[in-house]
Amino acid sequence: MGRRGEAGTSAAETDRAWSVVLGAGLCMFCGQAAPILFTFGVFAPEIAAATGWSPTTIAAAIGPATVAGALLAPLAGRAVDTFGVRRMAMVGGPAYALGFIALALLPHDPVQFVALLVLVGALGFAATPVLYVQLATRWFTRRRGLSLSLIFACTSLGVAFWPPFAAKLIDLYGWRTSYVILGTAAGAIILLCALFLLRDPSAVVPSEAHAGAAGMSLPEALRSGTFWVVTAVFVILTGVLAGIMVNLPVILRQQGISPLSAASIMTVVGAAMFVGRLSAGLMLDRWFSPLVTAGFTLLPIVGLAALLIDPSPTTLYLAAVLLGLGLGSEMDAAAYIVSRAFGVRWFGTIYGVITLAYGLSSAIGPATAGAALSKGVSPGTIFAVGLALLVPTLLLLLSLRRRHLPFSVDADTAPRPEKRSCHAIT
Repeated sequence: MGRRGEAGTSAAETDRAWSVVLGAGLCMFCGQAAPILFTFGVFAPEIAAATGWSPTTIAAAIGPATVAGALLAPLAGRAVDTFGVRRMAMVGGPAYALGFIALALLPHDPVQFVALLVLVGALGFAATPVLYVQLATRWFTRRRGLSLSLIFACTSLGVAFWPPFAAKLIDLYGWRTSYVILGTAAGAIILLCALFLLRDPSAVVPSEAHAGAAGMSLPEALRSGTFWVVTAVFVILTGVLAGIMVNLPVILRQQGISPLSAASIMTVVGAAMFVGRLSAGLMLDRWFSPLVTAGFTLLPIVGLAALLIDPSPTTLYLAAVLLGLGLGSEMDAAAYIVSRAFGVRWFGTIYGVITLAYGLSSAIGPATAGAALSKGVSPGTIFAVGLALLVPTLLLLLSLRRRHLPFSVDADTAPRPEKRSCHAIT
């Protein structure tokens, strides 16, 4: 009886750790996707113009950098399971800044630039979702979906902030100084969050009688069919949606949409992603997560089907909203389902492996769709292929049952925070 009371108190305390969510959200605001990926289109033409380096080589640099970040996700996940998020962020924030400074000051030819951009991707381990998803998963039990949605929503804010900020810096100081300022600002924010906001809950040490209570190990997860179903779902979902969304401006131009209208449609996409992330988190806390994810997967299916029937400008706006909602929700859903399917004991490691898989898919999908469009494949064919891949993904989600997600909300499995940390954040 007393033990149950202690566990219930622990669950209530962890579900109030909103300053931790603020810190994690600020770190995701500085995440790799914004200062590296989404500013690259701003930097690349300026670098080519200022240096005379090959525009093709510079444009190709972002691919290896993205892959480097994805390949390190499992290692970052294992490290965070071992050392905790706060220590990783305290080391990773300054390392992230140093990577940007090296990228700005050292390269004297395009090959060196590519190598250093890959280094920035590798040193950005403190700006990856693996760390902060693990933190939200361990601190929150009943409001886990909400905490994840708030953290991932900050990524959308970063995507909106960093590219225009980078453009202004380049206009004032040039590309090298701009990279120094950009990296120093992002690294400093991560370090300050680690010092003052981020706190790791104490680890759960289950008794011998309940050795599996805290979750599965990676080998155990790999032997389960659920792991491969979940991985397949998010690899396909991410690859299809990212492939279409990244190339949407090209598709819009091929459809005769003016550049101004195309830009307005992309703004709609960004807003839809933000709404998708927040609404998915709220729903994941209330309803069975595979069904919620299936609902958000159905939205882009409807959007693609509508485009195949009527590729008019009005339909393009509608489809952009539906695709944005689907793309915005998938990161929340992936983290939430992994935590409920495999528990928290090895969460960082398992989620890191799955992040590697769908991170590579997020690079392959856009490259494949872009190559197809450049070879004259029609947008309608791209939409049809995406639709053909998303329908079986929806069926895979619907095949998941409650027995496949055994680590549901249960106060007895909630982590017990250290007294000092809890006092600091509540």
